[in-house]
Amino acid sequence: MLSEHTYRFKAKITLYPSELGGRLKPVYTGYRPSFVFNSKKHYSGEIRLIDKEILMPGESSKVNIRLLPARTIRILKPNDAFTISEGNKTIGTGVIEKVELQKA
Repeated sequence: MLSEHTYRFKAKITLYPSELGGRLKPVYTGYRPSFVFNSKKHYSGEIRLIDKEILMPGESSKVNIRLLPARTIRILKPNDAFTISEGNKTIGTGVIEKVELQKA
């Protein structure tokens, strides 16, 4: 039987500028994009900004991310890279700094 895992991790993310295909509007705490970790599967999660109220397209920031529970996600570790997407549109990238794994 597969068990579900939920992850909380700290990461540094960069949003693509609007002129390079990124978002047109800024991101706020509570933003819920999809995350892709070296696969074709998208995982839902939520971003919480650290020391900022808004993150504009083209900017970088440290954030806390909470992924929703998933059975198919592989083990994540510091320095793993990921992309941030809205549907099939990639809007940014990130690198994990610290991971907290929890059984769902």
